[in-house]
Amino acid sequence: MAGSRALNRRVKRMEESGKPKPSLIAIWYGSFDEWVEQDVLPGVESGALEPDDIVDVVAVLRGCEALYAR
Repeated sequence: MAGSRALNRRVKRMEESGKPKPSLIAIWYGSFDEWVEQDVLPGVESGALEPDDIVDVVAVLRGCEALYAR
C-alpha cells in the first residue's frame, strides 16, 4: 500500500514537471500582452520610453518568454 502511494506521488511530480512554468511577467501582469498595454504603451506615449528602442526590447523579451515557457 505504501509503495503505491509513493508511486502515485512520483507520477504526480513527473506530470507537474512537464507543465510549462509562467514567466515573472505573466505572474505579475497576467500575460505578456497585459504588461505591454499597462506599462510599455503608456511609457511610449508619455515620452519616457524611446519608441524605436522599446520595440526591439519587447521583441527580445517576447522571445525569452517563449523559451521560458517550454
